[in-house]
Amino acid sequence: PRWAVAYKYPPEEKETKAAKKDTKKTKDEVVLFTTKTCPNCKMAKSLLDKANIKYTVVDAEEQKELTKEKGVKQAPTMFVTKGGKEQKIVNVSNIKKYISTVAAA
Repeated sequence: PRWAVAYKYPPEEKETKAAKKDTKKTKDEVVLFTTKTCPNCKMAKSLLDKANIKYTVVDAEEQKELTKEKGVKQAPTMFVTKGGKEQKIVNVSNIKKYISTVAAA
């Protein structure tokens, strides 16, 4: 039937194919949004350093456009990109939980 052609690939499938293409371009990375005066940000950096997790620090006050684009509303906020999927982790207690799951793996 004609309608079968139009629905051959559901939208989800197209998105996952696009995401698979992007994984070749997107590297796995950890980005930590911080501010200069945030004590929890310093703690998050320390925890990541102790766990030997490589990360990039973005100063939310200096990089206002990127901060707004990513929807960061508080510090610390960490983005983990793995296999083309991005995970947003907000506040130091959740960052600590993430580190414990990575260390256990």
